[in-house]
Amino acid sequence: MFKGMGNLGNIASMVGSLQKLPEKLNELNERMKQETVSASSGCGTVNVSMSGTGHVKEVKINGELKGAELEHAIQDATNAAGAAAKQLYAEAVSQMAADLELNLPGVDKMLTNLTGGR
Repeated sequence: MFKGMGNLGNIASMVGSLQKLPEKLNELNERMKQETVSASSGCGTVNVSMSGTGHVKEVKINGELKGAELEHAIQDATNAAGAAAKQLYAEAVSQMAADLELNLPGVDKMLTNLTGGR
């Protein structure tokens, strides 16, 4: 339809993809709520499971740590699970953008920042 009109065809295609974006983001968010990532503390005493949106689903404590050691293990496992959730979400957003053929400048950098530079 837009053949021979230069980049107008690309612009029309991108507008069409952008119109699908809100629906696709809602679908992605619902899917990420169902996904689960897990991580353990460095000592292996605490395991935290989160949804892909970062909601803590479960915390398991195996062992006899107390006080500051237990607090540190919980913090360590929660931070690791949070990083895994961010990575999962960023990969899903990147795939969604690719599926919609959205070549938006800065998306890769934004996703890298979201995941803490990983």
